[in-house]
Amino acid sequence: MSVATLYGYIYLGIQSQLLSVGIVIAIQGFITALTYLRLRSNRVVSEAEFSTQLIIDVLFIFALAYFTGGATNPFISYFLVPLSIAAATLPKRYAAAIAGLSVSAYSVLLFIYQPLDFFSHTTASSTAMDHSQHLSHAANNSIEITTILNPHYLGMWFNFLVSAVLIAWFVSRMAEALRAQENAINQQREQQLYDEQILSIATLAAGTAHELGTPINSLSLLVEEMASDAGQSQHQQEDLALMKSQILQCRSSLKKLVHTAQQTQPGEKSSIHVTALVNACIENWHPLRPEVTVNNLFINRNIHAVIHCDESLSQALTNLLNNAANASPDFVAIDIQQYDDLIHIIVSNKGESIPDNILRQFNRQPLHERRDKSSTGLGFGLFLSNASIHRHGGLLLLRNLEQGGAEAIIQLPLITAEQEALND
Repeated sequence: MSVATLYGYIYLGIQSQLLSVGIVIAIQGFITALTYLRLRSNRVVSEAEFSTQLIIDVLFIFALAYFTGGATNPFISYFLVPLSIAAATLPKRYAAAIAGLSVSAYSVLLFIYQPLDFFSHTTASSTAMDHSQHLSHAANNSIEITTILNPHYLGMWFNFLVSAVLIAWFVSRMAEALRAQENAINQQREQQLYDEQILSIATLAAGTAHELGTPINSLSLLVEEMASDAGQSQHQQEDLALMKSQILQCRSSLKKLVHTAQQTQPGEKSSIHVTALVNACIENWHPLRPEVTVNNLFINRNIHAVIHCDESLSQALTNLLNNAANASPDFVAIDIQQYDDLIHIIVSNKGESIPDNILRQFNRQPLHERRDKSSTGLGFGLFLSNASIHRHGGLLLLRNLEQGGAEAIIQLPLITAEQEALND
């Protein structure tokens, strides 16, 4: 801009508005310096802030055009530059606002501007305006008001109007389509990484289940031999009985793992009443955590809701019950609430709140659910539970309670009567 002004001053003899143009350029340079300092900070530039910067650019173009011939200035179409940037980078509402401001500014410059000698002399022979009138305007530094009578400048204005509308509409639509496509690709890439994590964990689980079969059988034989010893005390016999029941539970879990892998093949589905699912989970889980008090909030309700289910969903609910029991060993509550075509299974506790980092990213990567050094948890509980629930078309929501504690909500779609009849 400064170079163009210097060129006009030296070679084109434009001197009458040099001071005004210099002031405008100086103010613009000052704001540009402030913008540079702003960009060096770590704060993210918002869409509103960016659009404000483009609006300031439009106003500076208007000020410079006003002092350099208005609509007669051949660089008047520079209004399209900030408009193009807005259309390509900002939502349509911002692009439309900048387009409206640019067209308005151009329209004003058709009537009100400071003429220049150079443009007056070069356009006098091709217009129907009186040459002496141009010279008198330029000499007195007056405001030009007759440009609207020139068909050439009217044509330029109409061309600018059409260009502004096309850029604001089509470029904005293209930019939105590209952003939507980019978001879809990013989501697909994240989902692929997520599925790869699940697959790697499933492969590890299958291999571990195979490896655990032999030691569990060995432990079972040892426990049976020890239990057959007549010299065992009553306390030792009780301990051995507990060990035997735990080994049987391990065997049952391994069988369920294999059964789940077979059951979850594409196209195979089963249905279950949600109350039956929850009651079965509590019945299987509570003997493993007998010290925990479970408050069954739905026990007196008559709930007739059927959902798709496999063993992985039961394991997800069991994981959430374990998490609640770890946070609040004295109290765990479970409830079922039905909302039209959705069912909510709510597991809550009165322990510590869930950390903010887990609330933000629990559904994207494995987490360390317990932070103390003595913890032996692998951090996969929420990750696997969320994966199982998503596979059933549901959502896992975590939130802290105002009165203390936290709750996990399993949101699942219900099977309608038509779907149930079709499956039958």
